[in-house]
Amino acid sequence: MATSGYIFNERPPIGLLVAQAVGITASTFLFGQNAAISYMFVPAVLQAPAPLAVRQWKKVFDIGYANGPVLALISGAAFAFVAYKQDPSSLPFRFNVAAAVLVPSTVPFTFAFMVPTNTKLDEKLDSFAGTALTDKEAEAGVAKEETTHALLDKWATLNLARAGIIGVASILGVWAAVDKREAVSSSFKLASGANRMG
Repeated sequence: MATSGYIFNERPPIGLLVAQAVGITASTFLFGQNAAISYMFVPAVLQAPAPLAVRQWKKVFDIGYANGPVLALISGAAFAFVAYKQDPSSLPFRFNVAAAVLVPSTVPFTFAFMVPTNTKLDEKLDSFAGTALTDKEAEAGVAKEETTHALLDKWATLNLARAGIIGVASILGVWAAVDKREAVSSSFKLASGANRMG
């Protein structure tokens, strides 16, 4: 409907709004979770002896493993649904398609780049089964790049890259949601003083 040079769209269907909210919420949660693990958790864990550090990492890893892939797929599906309902020539459509691809792409990213490090850390955990958690000499003689701390640092870097992928998708999803340039005409102007009401 057009009124006084302005174009107003009808309110989107509730299903579309719910899908948009799910996609944005799931992706931003995943971004925050992954970024916090790499930025705050791992640096703190690196202060602990290797047997304790790897056990702490495993606890956080298991929590992320339980919800990360599911949330990535749900978020991707939600963004894809929103894109399906949009004009293919619009910017929000393109942003939602990109978000729909990026968030779930973290699953193959994990398998391609992170699983080898995950496996090494799991092996470290097993090797420390009978070692005291406070044993600072548990890895005496181990090559520096193969120590628990080096592996945790590598894992955190890869995890931060994964968070970056999700962060970009989240930004695109939010941008698509708030892109309302079609709601006002190009003749819209801000006036000052007594003329501000037109």
